[in-house]
Amino acid sequence: MKKGKKFIGLLVTFVLLLMQATVVMAEEKEWYELKEKPLDEIVITNEDFNSEVEITPYTRYIMNVTLTLAKLSSSSLNMRSEVFCIESVSKITTTFDLQKKSGSKWVSVGTGSVSQSNSDHMYKSMTASGVSSGTYRCVATTTVTGKTGYTETVSGISGTITL
Repeated sequence: MKKGKKFIGLLVTFVLLLMQATVVMAEEKEWYELKEKPLDEIVITNEDFNSEVEITPYTRYIMNVTLTLAKLSSSSLNMRSEVFCIESVSKITTTFDLQKKSGSKWVSVGTGSVSQSNSDHMYKSMTASGVSSGTYRCVATTTVTGKTGYTETVSGISGTITL
């Protein structure tokens, strides 16, 4: 009986010593220091365009586009687009594509467009009524045409809503 207690005591001591010697490595989070750099110090060469460098697109007129999908009731959804331009343009158009999740795919269940002429902003919405239960999202494409005829387009996807 004494040998059994000694053995258990030694085993517990050994396990405790092993636990103290165990090193746990925490995952190192990726973090970058961002510093401001004057634009006149940035040089982009033709080689940059021939490589696989991605450059964030620059828009001439569009400052900001916001897309919102909201639940109005248990059977209606509202899609809203807010567009702000740097100056007055000939036309702002947003095309909404309401999509419903079917398995692992998104299927179009309704489309519509809103537009406004001769303005530097647009705040318009469309409502889908009689919507059945499921998970929905909105894909919107906004096209702006300047007074010179120059056109630019941006697209976005809203968050999802489940009815």
